[in-house]
Amino acid sequence: MLDFPVFLLALGAVARVTRFVNLDALAGPLRAWFIRRGGPESKLVTLVECPWCLSVWVAAAVVPLAFLYGHTLWFQIPATALTVSYLYGAAARFVET
Repeated sequence: MLDFPVFLLALGAVARVTRFVNLDALAGPLRAWFIRRGGPESKLVTLVECPWCLSVWVAAAVVPLAFLYGHTLWFQIPATALTVSYLYGAAARFVET
């Protein structure tokens, strides 16, 4: 069973990984590789550049991990770090740093 705190950690992890692949500068080479490999109009590029499209696949990987390992530190520590990173990024838009 997926309880609420584990669900929130999974949600935060999915949001952060999706944002990382879609928008972060560090993932730019990954996006460029997909564009070179499939062309700018390919479905692979759409998958990597569309947060709605990509989040389905990221969630398909994270949710089973949350069900199986949600109550272990092996899941909770990285999921917490990803969630806090996402929340900080969201908050930083509204607060001058």
